[in-house]
Amino acid sequence: MEVNAMTLTDEPLNVLHDWHLVEILVPTTQGEPLQLDGMARLHGTNQLDLQLFPSDWPVSGLDPHAGWHLQCDQGMHFHTIRASLEKQDHPRRIRLRIEQHEVHDHQRRNLRVETAIYLAFWKDQPGEMARPQPARTQVSLSQQGLSFLTEDTLRTGTLLSLQMILPGTTLESLHCEAQVLSLGNATRKGRKMALKIVRITSEDREKIAMFCLAEHFRGMQAKTRLMALMMGSR
Repeated sequence: MEVNAMTLTDEPLNVLHDWHLVEILVPTTQGEPLQLDGMARLHGTNQLDLQLFPSDWPVSGLDPHAGWHLQCDQGMHFHTIRASLEKQDHPRRIRLRIEQHEVHDHQRRNLRVETAIYLAFWKDQPGEMARPQPARTQVSLSQQGLSFLTEDTLRTGTLLSLQMILPGTTLESLHCEAQVLSLGNATRKGRKMALKIVRITSEDREKIAMFCLAEHFRGMQAKTRLMALMMGSR
């Protein structure tokens, strides 16, 4: 994902003055980091206290010498942190030393969310044809395109007309044209089809951007509430 770095302030990590949800890449001796969710809080000026879900500990093959990577959201920005393991006060309570910290802007163009919308798609044919009605569909959505499971078998490169209704405080309805990028193998739930949006008005593209941002932040809030409940019951 493309990002724009921001100028750091005197208090670049004030978002972590209290416990905050973070995404963590934990280093392992197998070479592939383990991706986990956790809660982090600033300790002093260059240390972090970190807590993990009980089910995520112990980490198999934890590498005590390699770097940890963390990411957390703050409004329209997100923080990335590289840190080293300093000590473990408790199997699930870890202290890290901050080695590097950057702040970035969310790039709305590339922000992708897993969500449910109302979707209809069809191939334009000569003559009058009844268009399908939008149906609730689980999608992976961004400004650039979307993917979802379908029982249709369409060739790569096929052009489709789409109607999307984006749920929220108000139902935002939009139309666009998309091209089939890929169609996966058949499964019990259908085939995964990926579409690239090739024609859309700037107004409708902005609707998708704002919807994706709202869904992203709503998902982060839900994760934060769940993490707080889990940590409080330890």
